Amino acid sequence: MFQADPPPPPEIVRTESDYLRVARKDVPLLLTRDKQSEKALIRYQLFVRTDVEARQAAAEPDRPPPPVFCQWAATLYLEREPCFETLTGKLACGERYTVRLPDREDGRETLPLTAEASACAVSKADVQASAGRLGAAAAASADDRFGDDLTRRLMPELAKGGVKAAIRTAK
Repeated sequence: MFQADPPPPPEIVRTESDYLRVARKDVPLLLTRDKQSEKALIRYQLFVRTDVEARQAAAEPDRPPPPVFCQWAATLYLEREPCFETLTGKLACGERYTVRLPDREDGRETLPLTAEASACAVSKADVQASAGRLGAAAAASADDRFGDDLTRRLMPELAKGGVKAAIRTAK
């Protein structure tokens, strides 16, 4: 006796992403190696990336349309951009370093049978609420996160290259 193949999983019918900057800070540094020094500015920002995905099984003839499954993830990212002051006082910035942080909020919902896949969007109230909660928590701890990256990641990286870094007062 043969068993019928299980139905295929619902396929992705729509995706959408959005970014929300929640905190920003510039940290002025003085970099020194041997007797040479250079002014630098580390630009930090925290942002929430929200990804939304609508899935729906294939329609079958003579049957009502299958439901749309909406799922989303709001994820926190830290971005660091090193900039250096030229002799003329202008800033020239290097390559950005972006890292995904473990902070995340997920959600999922089965939309009413009358809903289209376009109803699963970043503008949906539940999706906005997830991103907002994550953003508010991140904004409250932004200075700690920026300081942690500076002391645990950037400063040791510079020290390995023989560079001493000190926070300077901005003019």
